[in-house]
Amino acid sequence: MNPPAERQQGTVYVASHLVAGADTVFAPGAVAVAGDSVLLAGTRADVLRAVPAGFTRLEFPGAVILPGLVNAHTHLQIPLFADPAGNPLPVPPSFSDWILHRTIPWRRSADPASLRGNFSAAAKEALSFGTTSAGEISGPDLSAYADSPVRVRVFVEGIGLSPGVAEQVLAEVAKGLGNIEEIARANPLVRPGVSPHTLYTVGEGLLRALSALAAEKRVPACLHMAEHLAETDFLANGSGEIGEKLYPGLGVDVSWFRGIGVPIREYLLRAGLLRDGLLLAHNVHLARPEIDELREGGARFVLCPRSNSAHGNGEPDITHFVDAGIPFSLGTDSLGSVPDLSPWAEMRRARAIYNGKKKDGELCRELFRAATENGAAALALPGGILAPGGPADFAVVDDPGGEGDPLLRNLVGRTERGNVRLTVVAGRPAHGDAE
Repeated sequence: MNPPAERQQGTVYVASHLVAGADTVFAPGAVAVAGDSVLLAGTRADVLRAVPAGFTRLEFPGAVILPGLVNAHTHLQIPLFADPAGNPLPVPPSFSDWILHRTIPWRRSADPASLRGNFSAAAKEALSFGTTSAGEISGPDLSAYADSPVRVRVFVEGIGLSPGVAEQVLAEVAKGLGNIEEIARANPLVRPGVSPHTLYTVGEGLLRALSALAAEKRVPACLHMAEHLAETDFLANGSGEIGEKLYPGLGVDVSWFRGIGVPIREYLLRAGLLRDGLLLAHNVHLARPEIDELREGGARFVLCPRSNSAHGNGEPDITHFVDAGIPFSLGTDSLGSVPDLSPWAEMRRARAIYNGKKKDGELCRELFRAATENGAAALALPGGILAPGGPADFAVVDDPGGEGDPLLRNLVGRTERGNVRLTVVAGRPAHGDAE
């Protein structure tokens, strides 16, 4: 007689629908989780038939299981800017004013002890929207990421336009990258990256050095790109708001800067940065040929439509990205410019901007893809879909009704924080009630 099969431990989550990916929906569906990974994903009947004995079953009638959302561009240590009474401060009329009168004063006056709390609160908020992964531009306190409950790619940021500071900034970024690598060894949810801040705040020598550092460490790089028109003017010839207002407001002389002298694609190639693994954030003021050239060079794109709108910076060309089939992801940026960390709201804003010929259901499918699998791919993180062997990162949300594209359209149109019942990261409930 054969000995009885050993009982395994794990959990099966069952719901009215399982959205395994933007193109794969099961009704009803289920996902079986063993440890931190997906063991099975498919129809309810198939999963329950194949699941090993001993798994706990959790039923979520009237709900959808979907891959955890990916907030591909964030600054989670930046808090909501508010007055002493706690009322949100208005976003200043120019981007330079926002930097000079919001972000710089915050960085200079923030209590170091508050930074960990800022990140913790922001991560908790992100989880409440069903977000399980994020692309984080590093804040001042790198140690805050040690206990991250979300899967996060931390891009260690470097800033320095003057050639004279390049060596020092490179050393600081290399040290910070080492700190994140150490954190990653203890917390597998954390992975490192490098972020040359922008082309108007990082000189060519530093850009080249940070590119080489990312290549040496085999980590992705993230660059803020074409976020506002003043950047275009400054890169062309050193003129405009950045040279005449922002840098003088910081007490920095940039009268020597005369622009980058070549098209952006050539400049990034010359610095060694335009290659697979480069993530460009914002991309509001890129012409369509520039987007196509950068994509051909290996760049990926993350769009932040609500933040761009809040700053009066214009709108990313959602229509071109969608209609040309260029993969893109979505990010919220920081609470300093948006009211919350909702990828659902970013999807809806992108939906409102779109002006192409795709039907709404098909568009919503692409926006859902942007907020899941495209985001994971852009950050070189696992996840974005639910498949055997992949990470058990998912959310359980209220079922808005519909099948196929109507289901995805209703998810995009109707889901918010109050509809998220449960968020699971690496197989562990991180928000909501798993009972």
